[in-house]
Amino acid sequence: MNKFLAVVVLSALSVPALALAEEMDPLKLTCGEFAAMDKEGMMHSVEAMHMAGPDAAMAMDLAATETAMMTTMEHCDGKAEMMAADAMMMQ
Repeated sequence: MNKFLAVVVLSALSVPALALAEEMDPLKLTCGEFAAMDKEGMMHSVEAMHMAGPDAAMAMDLAATETAMMTTMEHCDGKAEMMAADAMMMQ
């Protein structure tokens, strides 16, 4: 029963971050908002930012999505007001 309760609690905690990711325009997402998400929300946001960008015709696989998420997190570090899409596209 304790494992079930833990799953319910963890699921409930991740819902707000996922809802935030689904409701936002991916190109208006700030680094601060991105950093507040859980991993699943970040992954969804990275995919949405990619699909809103110039390379939308090229699908991202899981590895590319994870790499883009990590890159975005690195470029966002200390820049809460920066647009996450800009951070994702930085070289």
